[in-house]
Amino acid sequence: MSGVAEQTTQAGGATPGSARGGRVRRILREPLLHFFVAGLLLFLAGQAWRDANDRRTITVTPQRVAALAQTYRLQFGAPPSPRQLEDAVDAWVREEAMVREGQAMGFDRDDEVVRRRIAQKVEFLYQDRSLPKPPDEAELRAWFDARAARYAAPVRTSFNHLYFSPDRPGDAGARAQAALTALIGGAPPDAVDADPYPEQSRYAALTATEARRLFGDTELAARIDGAPVRAWSGPYRSGYGWHLVYVTDRAPAGRAPFETVQAQVLQDYLADTQAQANAKAVARLVGRYRVVREDRP
Repeated sequence: MSGVAEQTTQAGGATPGSARGGRVRRILREPLLHFFVAGLLLFLAGQAWRDANDRRTITVTPQRVAALAQTYRLQFGAPPSPRQLEDAVDAWVREEAMVREGQAMGFDRDDEVVRRRIAQKVEFLYQDRSLPKPPDEAELRAWFDARAARYAAPVRTSFNHLYFSPDRPGDAGARAQAALTALIGGAPPDAVDADPYPEQSRYAALTATEARRLFGDTELAARIDGAPVRAWSGPYRSGYGWHLVYVTDRAPAGRAPFETVQAQVLQDYLADTQAQANAKAVARLVGRYRVVREDRP
């Protein structure tokens, strides 16, 4: 049988496989193909060289110099001198070189600070920066009525206090407690063993926020609004020591009249309206993306 097959091959010529192989060999020997491949390699090499050369070229445009001069003027309140402007350009070139090297090394990828900064810049670009339409008085009053608690007048407390310093020998808290017992028993304030206070001994119409600013975030500031009126109470601890407090008057919290806060209400209305417009603009941007949650079933 093998002899018959050999005779058949010889009689019929080359097999299809050998014929295809011959055509491929002829194509590979074609000078035109060699010329095309060599040209393609030269083109790719030239493109790579141009890309590398472009990455190594830092172009300082007139627009860039003008922007650096403007930044200097905004920061220092006066235009830069020629020497100062040249220093700013040199600093920008150094920064640009380092940025490009960092990008080539991949430092701009998977860096939370860089990601956040880019996101902030894009958010700023996409924000709706058109000024909101000013409301008429009826609209502004309705907006104020819905948020009246934001403008409520705080509690204001007027009080006298006696101070007991921890710098004196003995327990200042115990001295303050003994003095409170004496005051409740009818002793006059001058008769108890209190210490000179470095600031005021009387305060008028103080809010809790103002008390925290004066005495720190302490027990005295926290409890001044609830201390009994026209009675001695305490001892209350502050950052200075111990205090006994006598509240002379307290104005309760109340709703501020619209007319007294109208300017602030208008400012807040415009700011809130602008923030809502910005949020919608960013939401439209996010809506252009399809979110795939692979962390969920």
